[in-house]
Amino acid sequence: MTLQPTFGGGVFPFGTHVYREPCLDLDAVLRDLPLVKRYGFNMIKIQEHWSADESREGVYDFSRVEQVVRRADELDLGVYLGLTMEQAPAWLWRKYPDCHFVYSDDRRHNQPAQYTIPMDGKPGPCWDHPGARAAATRFIAELARTIGQYKNIWAWNTFQEIGFWPNTAGKLGFCYCPHTLARFREWLRQKYGTLAKLNAIWQINYADWDEVEPPRREEPLAPFIDWRYFMDDVYMARQLAFKTQALRENDPYKRPVFSHADTPRVGSGAEWAWARTGDFFGTSNYPKWNNGHPWDDPIESEDEALRYEIWEEMMLCTDMARGANGRDRALWGAEFQGGPISTSLHYGRTPTPNDLRVWMLAGLACGMTGISFWNHRVERFWKEANGFGLLDPIGEGSERMTAASRIGAAIQRQGEFFARSQPPRAPIALLVNEDLYHFFQACNGDVIHHYRYNMRGWYARLWRLGFPVDFLDAREVAAGELRHYQSAILTMPLSLDAGYFRHLAAFVDAGGALIAEACPGRWDQYGWSALTQLVEGGEALFGAKHQDLVMVKEPGAAQRWMPAERRFGEFDPPAMLEGCGQFAGMRLRANFYRQSLRPTSAEPILKHGTDVVGVRNRVGAGQSVLLGTFIGFSALAYRDTDGDSDRFLGALLATAGIQPDRCGRLLRRRRVLDDRQAWFFINPRGEPVTETVNSEGYTDVIDLLGDSLVRQSQDALTVRVPGTNLACLLLSP
Repeated sequence: MTLQPTFGGGVFPFGTHVYREPCLDLDAVLRDLPLVKRYGFNMIKIQEHWSADESREGVYDFSRVEQVVRRADELDLGVYLGLTMEQAPAWLWRKYPDCHFVYSDDRRHNQPAQYTIPMDGKPGPCWDHPGARAAATRFIAELARTIGQYKNIWAWNTFQEIGFWPNTAGKLGFCYCPHTLARFREWLRQKYGTLAKLNAIWQINYADWDEVEPPRREEPLAPFIDWRYFMDDVYMARQLAFKTQALRENDPYKRPVFSHADTPRVGSGAEWAWARTGDFFGTSNYPKWNNGHPWDDPIESEDEALRYEIWEEMMLCTDMARGANGRDRALWGAEFQGGPISTSLHYGRTPTPNDLRVWMLAGLACGMTGISFWNHRVERFWKEANGFGLLDPIGEGSERMTAASRIGAAIQRQGEFFARSQPPRAPIALLVNEDLYHFFQACNGDVIHHYRYNMRGWYARLWRLGFPVDFLDAREVAAGELRHYQSAILTMPLSLDAGYFRHLAAFVDAGGALIAEACPGRWDQYGWSALTQLVEGGEALFGAKHQDLVMVKEPGAAQRWMPAERRFGEFDPPAMLEGCGQFAGMRLRANFYRQSLRPTSAEPILKHGTDVVGVRNRVGAGQSVLLGTFIGFSALAYRDTDGDSDRFLGALLATAGIQPDRCGRLLRRRRVLDDRQAWFFINPRGEPVTETVNSEGYTDVIDLLGDSLVRQSQDALTVRVPGTNLACLLLSP
């Protein structure tokens, strides 16, 4: 198995960003490179800029980039080079005035300024424009041939923090230019084959393919699902692919090509399409940029804030990127926070050495095979000025640089292991569905936030219980990947395609355990409601029929996710659902919906009064569970009234033979390479925890950072983890 691109001797890429335009003092950057080397970094990141290096068409000047690459080569530093093609040169806009992105009302997105800040020039030109695309391809080819002569180029990045943002296009997004609309119609022809089939699916009456258009107003309409899938998954993947192809065809040493996303869009499957265009994938991690969600209970302590940074900003984001990336491939923390967040006048707290320890270990625990900080020095320009640096503006040291250096050195001593190992497959798959994501995106209001919040809550609940999860996209489900899992979780599945659901039914029949929340398939993927209020095949799989549906208030007088009542008494009071049968004595909070059911072959497992609101059905070799509510909502809200829900979920997963990976009070994550393992112990509590762990079969133990292993006996290890922190031990037979 080869996970990591080979850089010689199983190296773990440990880098920092050093250069992008505009650069006030290139000589200072060059003087800093020996300092970066002394701190133990083996790689630097350079952000290349099209507008800076081809300011006149066909005249290429890579001299500034070459100076940095050449000096890095002299110091034996690898280079991770990212393209900034969205920062297009002025001549391109003049030569092709129709290459701008176009809004749904036919306005151009006109931003000719050539600055990399803000947002790396995004969204840039529309790459469906043949002239713009050809010019970009020529530039990338010349860059690959010229800079590619340097053997210390380790990897190319085609797009950092992929997206159309920033824009004011709303839900409909880009691009309504003639070139993209023609591509959209071509894609629809390939998908549906005939105009008659398209008309039947969309329930519309076009007489000619040239009449077919995406929606131009923000209304929930069937074409929206195909339109957003085309732009997010097809268009974006195609633009990544043409850049990747140009690099591969012209790089003399055929180095790996990747791209990376910013904070993942929880619940969306677009990143699965993006990741597969390259050799591997990456993510940005800025843990102090966000802490929590407005619907969460308030974060009222440093320990609690750091806990959010661990589970959400690091582990959730990295697990999602790992899911999109696929197995047996490298996964980089391609932008890793090094200093305080700065956004104009809003200046964040400076990370402590312990913050860096926690973040780096959490990234490793979820499978990172490389880390590149942003930046070695603070940013200089306006919006991001004075932020993000491991080092201060002047001087050669800082506590956070020393901490990053120490931890990086420990990782590199085990470089081959961390470059090639990966987490074992989890027992549970959280199902991601791009059509479902776009269904919620199209709905009136901002209900996409409900879908994302609920899935995030599921991850948080499983994380604190100690259940590792993998994120699995609908395309992987169709390809049969569910066969590797014991259980699959279908969150807030109001819109479902019957063909997709048949794959889930086959998973259950073969021995899997499916857990679905309320109203699976109440609508089909294009927004047409099912008369049975369940997806086709749902009554048979779940062994129950839909009976009734009510909306349920939040506890107390609060209103976080619930809409305002249109009249008094529209919503039922807050409720705890009562377990029955095997789950007697347990409870589960009802959130948003409470669906009551009429069992046919299923056994009731939850009730509200005399109404059945949860069932479990034996099907083939497996089981299906239908819970008549959305349990992710209260995972992080109203927790003082929701402690029972965790217990119920743990008991439910136990019926599928799934047990949490815990060592007493510590959560555990693993990475595996052949017969070696890394055990990451996560202490979610605010106080230190010491636990003794069975280590039978392992005799050689290395404490990665040298401060956690208290004692080792023949078949046991005693490990101490500080409050709200992580530790890592490497074990060999």
